[in-house]
Amino acid sequence: MRPSLAVLLTLIVALTAHGAESIPSLAKVYQAKFRFGFGGTNDRFVREALAQPGSAIRRIVEEQSNIITLNCFYPALIRPQAGVWRWDHCDQMLAFADQHPQWPRRAHVPFWPFQKSPQQNLEWLIRDEDGKPVTREEAIRRLRVHIHTVIGRYQGRFQYWDVINEVIDPSQPDGMRQGLWKEVIGPELVEIAFRAAREADPAAKLFYNDFQEWRPAKRELIFKLVKNLKDKGLVDGIGLQQHVGMTDPTVQQLDEAITRYRDLGLEIHITELDVEVNPGGKLTEFTRELAAAQAKRYRELFDVYLKHADVITAVMTWNVTDKTSWLRNHPAPHVTWPLLFDADSQPKPAFWILAKPAGGNPSAP
Repeated sequence: MRPSLAVLLTLIVALTAHGAESIPSLAKVYQAKFRFGFGGTNDRFVREALAQPGSAIRRIVEEQSNIITLNCFYPALIRPQAGVWRWDHCDQMLAFADQHPQWPRRAHVPFWPFQKSPQQNLEWLIRDEDGKPVTREEAIRRLRVHIHTVIGRYQGRFQYWDVINEVIDPSQPDGMRQGLWKEVIGPELVEIAFRAAREADPAAKLFYNDFQEWRPAKRELIFKLVKNLKDKGLVDGIGLQQHVGMTDPTVQQLDEAITRYRDLGLEIHITELDVEVNPGGKLTEFTRELAAAQAKRYRELFDVYLKHADVITAVMTWNVTDKTSWLRNHPAPHVTWPLLFDADSQPKPAFWILAKPAGGNPSAP
């Protein structure tokens, strides 16, 4: 039987009584099961904090992590306009990661062809000087050059690459999101991108990454896409974003989805975990009851991850603290508290529930 909110509140008070000086490391708590760390680190506030020894954000990342995702490779960031390549964000973040050589590094994401923004999806790259789409052959050449340039520059410095993000859309006849890249090249653009990535860094593990991956229709389309890539030796893992709510997905839906994906025989990462507790923006206070409910939600999510720890090799939240969570501006600006650390970089009840879960230490063999 799962504990009630009242029981959780009592447990949380007991756990937090130890004080800040005794905060455990989630990386160590789960080290025998999977790695733990953070993504979304290219947020300006976080990036600058990581460059400052002694900052609260840096302390959290260093103490809690044994893996990190650097999401500095978005097309609009790395290549803001024709003839311009901007490497400073990635180089700055790698300088921080280099101080922790024991951490595997994940790179996210050099090609995102289905973003709505023409700048973000590099739509300008496949148009000529008159604004008309180039030929299919030229588009393929430009795509390959882009991926070879980005991944090739950092060859050997990342163990994992999210090559393409968010391709699947069950509402489309062919199950793939619409965009100019697909119009010009066709659905083969996914395979072309992965093949170029494999050429650029043969030793890196290549991942496909997507959201709402627990929904049955989307789950099956993701499975089909990734299996096709696997059959051609082009993919090594699948990233499950896990931007979840308090009730969606259900534990059963999540368990069924991961059970399905494990049939691929690939490595699985939980890449962008957060729990939205105020989706409509109606709440103004993070009450003890809401904190306990969120803690219970994180606990049930981690229970599923632990069940599948033989294939799930890493779990990462998206960003570090509530202060800079992307959800505060999605789908519109609103206050919310989705992560394990609050806006003041203090551990929340959800952290304590994961740090000392009822039922024993998950790091035990």
